[in-house]
Amino acid sequence: MRIIDEDRLKNTLDFILDYQKTEGKTPTYRQIQHSCNYTSLGTVAADVARLKKRNLIDSDSSTGWNSIKIPSQLASGNTHNTLVVGSVRCGEPSHALENIEASVALPDAIFGCADHVILHAVGPSMIKRGIFDGDLLVVRRQCVAEFGQTVIAILDGDSTCKIYASRNGVPFLKAANDTVDNRGKRVYDVHPKTEWTIYGVVDFVIHAPVRDEL
Repeated sequence: MRIIDEDRLKNTLDFILDYQKTEGKTPTYRQIQHSCNYTSLGTVAADVARLKKRNLIDSDSSTGWNSIKIPSQLASGNTHNTLVVGSVRCGEPSHALENIEASVALPDAIFGCADHVILHAVGPSMIKRGIFDGDLLVVRRQCVAEFGQTVIAILDGDSTCKIYASRNGVPFLKAANDTVDNRGKRVYDVHPKTEWTIYGVVDFVIHAPVRDEL
């Protein structure tokens, strides 16, 4: 009777579970062999068979002899690629929009599957909407919005982040910061006298990390 090396079996299981948690996918037999310093793939296959028999892991035989299934709760699911396209001023308009910096994958289960872009928020004019300098804005690209939504608007070719509001039936852009100057006038309100268009609606705000004071 062959004696099962329980320590080695636990080592194999620990590596598989840790790899799945950190990488979001499952390791190949060769990765297990190299990382655990086993002499052959046969050793890995034997361990996987025993772990599967004990219901500690699940193996998908339909995709090859060395396929180990990742638990459903760790599966990444569907994603959509989203461009980081520069910054937008939460204050005076800025021309920094559409400066492509990177592409990231957003999970559909959290962000939906709309036509999104990501912008860096700059400035303090939207703090009452929970948008702070350095935050990331996940913006759904569309040219219309409902009153009360936070939008990215284009004024004379420049962009700004504001609340889409209405006064006496006339749309305007409103800041979410009540700061006033020494004459009692709101600092951050924008009532554009020129034509402006809506670039998109802010669906999500990803806050920048909080930095401890020195």
